[in-house]
Amino acid sequence: MPHNQSQFEDFHNAIKLSDESTILKEKRDIIIERLSEKMPVAANSYTTFNQGSYAMKTGIKPLDGKNYDIDLGLYFKMSTEDVKNPLEAKKWVYDALVGHTNNVVMKNPCVTVTYSAGYHVDITTYASENNDGKVYIAKGKLGSTVENQSWDESNPKDLIKEIREKYSDQDDRKQFRRIVRYLKRWKDVQFTGTTYGKPTGIALTSMVYHNMQVKTEVVDIFSGEKKYRDSEALIHLISTFLSTFSTRYEIEEDEVVQYPYVEVNLPVAPYPNLLERMTLKQIKVFKEKLDKLLACLIEARDEVDSADGATILRRQFGDDFPVPSKDPGQRAAIPAIIPSTESA
Repeated sequence: MPHNQSQFEDFHNAIKLSDESTILKEKRDIIIERLSEKMPVAANSYTTFNQGSYAMKTGIKPLDGKNYDIDLGLYFKMSTEDVKNPLEAKKWVYDALVGHTNNVVMKNPCVTVTYSAGYHVDITTYASENNDGKVYIAKGKLGSTVENQSWDESNPKDLIKEIREKYSDQDDRKQFRRIVRYLKRWKDVQFTGTTYGKPTGIALTSMVYHNMQVKTEVVDIFSGEKKYRDSEALIHLISTFLSTFSTRYEIEEDEVVQYPYVEVNLPVAPYPNLLERMTLKQIKVFKEKLDKLLACLIEARDEVDSADGATILRRQFGDDFPVPSKDPGQRAAIPAIIPSTESA
């Protein structure tokens, strides 16, 4: 069994977004400076922090090489009752940033600043000092009615802390990040051209959190040095996750149709189902693609030559998954059939 660990690690190095991405740091710092200079006088004081995949160190390079993004959170030192509605707080951010580029848009969960090169920064507004001790995110767009605005419980810092505490061993945490990145790239390759109907990055991250088991082999009994097996971790993860699917029934054109169904909850309060926006048909496609991925991972693991295993994996993970040269020693390693010397 080749395991293809070397190829997985090379693949990871090819797709990972550097923790110190110069361009993204530059865009983030420009936004932070702009906010400090242009924030309306009426705005409460705030602190900034990185959130999302950049903060969790699970970001990957986009397939098109252009649409890089970074998430910036603003923790305003206020309660939800200190402003008349969520839109008022979001407008502080929007008004400070509008005109910074030609493309500044207030979306429902954030304000997005897009640069001509394709980079964009999503800025999220939070009320961080509430009597119940919770943090709330401001939801709403320009022109939204009161009914379409809301303060939703959300504290991204809790998620980062939860993952760090679950994987206290730094090397185990690195395997977690590798597995998340593999699945994010798998999603980009297998759902190409699909805007909707695919799991989000945070849904895949939570799926890994809930189902992954660290897979290693102890190399040195004295030093305790570990050798990780990412393919085994993926096989266990996907097998476990697939076992959590249940069945739902829908009536379509007077017929009862059976669909697979699953939920993936954020591991911190308020524990929302991160697949909630996917239809039953979309979840069915998601499961079918996971079934195929699992079958390919097992087939690749059972190959004798690592090149054959990598070729199978490349079809799932895309062209950045490396395929080594065929091992000429594999053919010679097969034992020859020795004629019997016994007389008839």
